[in-house]
Amino acid sequence: MLAVSVAHGIASLPMDFYLGIERTFQDLNLADGGKNIQRRNFGEDERMYRALNKLFRNRAILGQIAEMIIKDSLSYLPDPALKKITDKLIGAASSLGSRQSMQLAITGYLGSKVVGGMMASVITKLSLRLWTGTLAGGIVLQGVLSRASAASRRLRHQNPELWSRLYILDFEMLYFLFEEPLANYIELGETLRKNPSKTEQFLGAIENL
Repeated sequence: MLAVSVAHGIASLPMDFYLGIERTFQDLNLADGGKNIQRRNFGEDERMYRALNKLFRNRAILGQIAEMIIKDSLSYLPDPALKKITDKLIGAASSLGSRQSMQLAITGYLGSKVVGGMMASVITKLSLRLWTGTLAGGIVLQGVLSRASAASRRLRHQNPELWSRLYILDFEMLYFLFEEPLANYIELGETLRKNPSKTEQFLGAIENL
């Protein structure tokens, strides 16, 4: 995992450098958008600092964010699908409760069985990304900030409700860490949110589990 994280960090340096130069020009009010983009970037920088400060004081925050993303995806599932998944993962007894209890049961299960193993990789990649960026200069750190900001704005456009819940806690600037590891959950929520007609197709797939 360490070797892969280092390789990933080094491979991303050219793009981070390019994004860092672009963001630096924006911060200096030398790019299109002028002071509006400059103010936006400064606000995002401040929120990223607060988020990282919270994260490195309490790494359990990563699990909390992951569970918020998974819970959001589950919220678009109809009750029969939730019951079927609960039966498969946890047992029929757990699916006898309310919709909320089934959501909590599935989220908790995934949090302990899946998310827990993923978090070590995520925190390692983040630490090495920041360390590599520091060694390579401030421009690369600006590139990491650019990636985080772009992911936050993408989430705000695609799923404003989830973005708002993360934003209240300063966590939306860490969303970029989860786009790849939780891609399946994010895609599930987005598909059912934007195209409810696919619910029946999804239910059919669940029935075949």
